Amino acid sequence: MYFCVQLCAISTTFVLLLAVFLSCATPGPDQGGATAEERSRQEGRRGDAPGEDLPAEIAPGATLPGEIHLQEGALLDRVAGAILSRMTLEERVGQLFMPALMSDSRGAPLTELDQATREMIATVQPGGVILFGANLRDPEQTRRLVEDLQEASPLPLLVAVDQEGGVVSRLSSSSRMPATAIPSASRIGRTGSEELAYAIAGAMARELRSLGITMNFAPVADILTNPENPVIGTRAFGSDPHLVARMVAATVRGLQDNGVSAVIKHFPGHGDTREDTHYQSVVVEHDLERLRSLEFVPFRQGITAGAEGVMTAHISLPRVVGDDTPATFSREVLQGILREDLEYPGLIVTDSLVMKALDRFAHPDERPLRAFQAGADLLLYPASPERSFRRILRALEEGEISEEALNGAVRRILRVKLERGLLVPPADFPEELPEGRFLRPLRFVPETVQMGTPEHLQLVEEVYRRTS
Repeated sequence: MYFCVQLCAISTTFVLLLAVFLSCATPGPDQGGATAEERSRQEGRRGDAPGEDLPAEIAPGATLPGEIHLQEGALLDRVAGAILSRMTLEERVGQLFMPALMSDSRGAPLTELDQATREMIATVQPGGVILFGANLRDPEQTRRLVEDLQEASPLPLLVAVDQEGGVVSRLSSSSRMPATAIPSASRIGRTGSEELAYAIAGAMARELRSLGITMNFAPVADILTNPENPVIGTRAFGSDPHLVARMVAATVRGLQDNGVSAVIKHFPGHGDTREDTHYQSVVVEHDLERLRSLEFVPFRQGITAGAEGVMTAHISLPRVVGDDTPATFSREVLQGILREDLEYPGLIVTDSLVMKALDRFAHPDERPLRAFQAGADLLLYPASPERSFRRILRALEEGEISEEALNGAVRRILRVKLERGLLVPPADFPEELPEGRFLRPLRFVPETVQMGTPEHLQLVEEVYRRTS
């Protein structure tokens, strides 16, 4: 393998990159932060004017420096292209996949790297993995699991979770994980404060990054226009598209300014549904004019804020595409609307490909191919990574998909890995990448754990103060 595993001389720029993204402040005492969440579950009034009585570190203007730009985009593109040119076809196909690591060979939750997972990584060489609450027992175990996964992978992995706050908080699944209990998006939305949303997202990112997690499937950009929605509910910032848009943009910046990729979801909008795509097909009867005027508003703002990922929804839009093809399988939705109309240049990530909404449209082993043909880049939770990997290789051989499309997707994946400091070019990076000179960071997990700190708990208290 051509990737060097030792950190050699790196330019000041890339040292700064690693320092920003991989370092953590001195942690406070281990505190879970659940007190504020348990104290108040009632609906409350909208908060005070933005900035009033905020903790000093998040007062308006104090910690909203905008996106961190340590490297020029053109340089990142050149580096991604250089890596791409050195990758085999199999390595490139593998980068498309983000498997779930649900259980070990005994059927127990996977909390340490086992031989079967090691073999899957060696065969598929995936672009990343998604972890769930069952994988995360405590900080020490989680950090060790992440380091072992990274060591087993030829290319560094994007490690992702769903950490939205409220009911979807993977870090809070275990009582031994001292994560801050982040309030729900609906409660944060009721504060009306972009500064507070930004700061809360920054706290989430610091806790995730201290475990080695570099991608968050959050924030939810859906607008809760149907109060009977069974799956979104308090996961949405609210029912006002402009409020939701402001909160989404602030959350994207807060996550990414603190070293974690934000993936906004669920495009083209899951807020006005009565069914749950986890369990059945879902049809949304809105036309494109309605979607542009309402559902797309938060997605536009999230894209403008620089969201590195957009997650698809498995919902059908018959008045837009002319049939009941789910958005995840629709080239008209992903390429025509998201890429072209909304001018989105980043990663398109599928929702889980084992969800029931897709059952009548494609066999589980065909779903990654269908999503890739529609325009998705990162194929989340395939039923069988190995079988789907072989299926896409065969599709390339038989001309069902093009190598050009594959290269475009892999380039976008590599670009995110570079943004997150998972891949580090040598100091004297030239036009062509020399053999053996591409570098992995010295470590993927910071030396200290930053979870449940007094500063993070203070932010949670502020959310409840404004909404109680």
